[in-house]
Amino acid sequence: MTVHVGDKVGSLARREPVLADPGETLRSVAHTLWTEAVGVLIVGDARRPLGVISERDIVAALAQGADADTMTAEEVMTTHIICVRRGDPLFDAAGQMLDADVRHLPIVDENGDVVGMVSVRDLVRPLLVDAFSGKPI
Repeated sequence: MTVHVGDKVGSLARREPVLADPGETLRSVAHTLWTEAVGVLIVGDARRPLGVISERDIVAALAQGADADTMTAEEVMTTHIICVRRGDPLFDAAGQMLDADVRHLPIVDENGDVVGMVSVRDLVRPLLVDAFSGKPI
């Protein structure tokens, strides 16, 4: 199925969000990011996320001297979570990412539960498909 830039964000929610426990060490979080091949984890649970932690958050913490075996996800996570709804257009998600300087946005349902994640990588294909097909973006 080809996704277009005018489609809804929900069309990209193909996988449940990957979670991290707030008390997990940065080493454990990094291992989960690597094994799950994702760039960000929801800290807490999908119904009540406490924050998000990304590869960039871990790199920043380590660059500032954090100990990967003692510092926790909760100490490094971003608590201000910017989300998109399943019904939002992909184009709006791209704009939010640019405005907030983030590479991933949690996708929430009508109850506010996290049902997936959209990444910059997810948005590149629809942009290219539409650009090369001659459709206006």
